[in-house]
Amino acid sequence: MWWLDSSLSHSFYRDFKVVIKRHSSSSRMPVTLISTMAHLVIWYHYAFTMYVYVADTVPSLFVIVPYTYGGIYKFLTVWCLILQLVYFSWCVISDLIAASAEGSSIAKAATRFRDWLLAAAVFPIGTLVVTTFWLIYAIDRELIFPEKMDRFFPAWLNHALHTFVLPLLLLEMFLDKHKYPSRTSGMLGTISFGLAYLIWLMYLGFAQNIWVYPFLEVLEGPYFVLFFAVTTTFVLLLYYIGEKVNNLLGGGKGSESRHSPMQKID
Repeated sequence: MWWLDSSLSHSFYRDFKVVIKRHSSSSRMPVTLISTMAHLVIWYHYAFTMYVYVADTVPSLFVIVPYTYGGIYKFLTVWCLILQLVYFSWCVISDLIAASAEGSSIAKAATRFRDWLLAAAVFPIGTLVVTTFWLIYAIDRELIFPEKMDRFFPAWLNHALHTFVLPLLLLEMFLDKHKYPSRTSGMLGTISFGLAYLIWLMYLGFAQNIWVYPFLEVLEGPYFVLFFAVTTTFVLLLYYIGEKVNNLLGGGKGSESRHSPMQKID
């Protein structure tokens, strides 16, 4: 019978070893079953979170919090949620491309964009949301998440938006090797994202008289500027921390600026 055919068994075993060796030897695109399944699970987690938040929780919240211009898209938490969903969607796409066309130019480009997006926006903004939310919550929860919201906001959803983001990113760095872009490229991306949100906040505040975060309205000139200068510095520090954490967890090679030319992908 065919499964007893030793030549066929040896051939299958040899081919299997070749596939495993090919994946394990790739320094930047380790497309493994575990990481791909993790990407799918995390993508579903964020897709489900977005669905529950938009379709169920938000309509209930508007009962006690009147709808204003910009809706939920005024909040950095929602921008972060969208970022995570987009990123893990791209991870799945990148895995499929790499599995079907490993070593091709399109596979390399998909992986480079994945790594850049993680470095420039996904990790620093995700970490910023988690750390600032719980810091303010510990000081005075009424400033960030009033107790009355507990009636409409399930505890698991709060943690999905403000807690699980960071552990999932650390898991992602552990399962996949990511090569950070040059610090110039990565930090420009971080600054650009932050500037886009800042412009949005300023438009809402000065043009629509909607201050997403009420304390901004009472900050006077120099303190207003100082607040955003400190915030920008903190976000750039998170970028640097992300690079170091990535090297520690994923065995990454650091930023491209210190490894030129880029390593060839076999």
